[in-house]
Amino acid sequence: MNCRILTLIALCGMSSVTRAENIRSGEVIRRDCKNTVGHAEVTLFENGTLRLRQSLNEDERFELAELNPNQLQGFVNRIRDEDMSEVDPGGYPQMGGDLVEVCEIYLGLDRAKTTTYRFGRFDSLPLNLARLNGIIDDMLQYIEDNAPSMGLPPDYMPKRGDVLARADGALFEIVGLTSDKRGVELIGVDQPLVIFIALESIRGTFVSLEKRRQWH
Repeated sequence: MNCRILTLIALCGMSSVTRAENIRSGEVIRRDCKNTVGHAEVTLFENGTLRLRQSLNEDERFELAELNPNQLQGFVNRIRDEDMSEVDPGGYPQMGGDLVEVCEIYLGLDRAKTTTYRFGRFDSLPLNLARLNGIIDDMLQYIEDNAPSMGLPPDYMPKRGDVLARADGALFEIVGLTSDKRGVELIGVDQPLVIFIALESIRGTFVSLEKRRQWH
């Protein structure tokens, strides 16, 4: 049976959600800080991609930066050096108020034993958790210093052969429009995952045009 026919609901016996997770590199560490009006999320992926995702009310934007192997290993080593064995992941007292951020740090170095630490943005933290938080601040600074301008061109119209980058760094090539002209069919560049996206959702799903193929 042709795998490409079974997209979105199932793909060769595997749900599209599962396949989508497979195409996405695992998370080494993620910090998500949120309040009642928005959130800011910093994620380091196993493939060396750093992502900043921010939202304010209904507006959301992404920034991506890439680490070389030495830089990636440097961050991983710094994270591993922090002994979190005596840090309570259950959370710490938080300052009140709707605009005060509550943060969660997801630590995924060991996929078999992931841990999430919860705290208030301005809480007094145990030393090791404070240093781990500082490492993420360094990642955020790297993104701000190195991330290129993101976003599809304002007048972008999908064309066959275009390669688009999703917010997690995964690349997809446009196969073409759906038969009703209301959606776009795309296939993963690195994995044989086929997805369908409504035309009006393209700009919210993909953050950059990586390559435009010229057809002759």
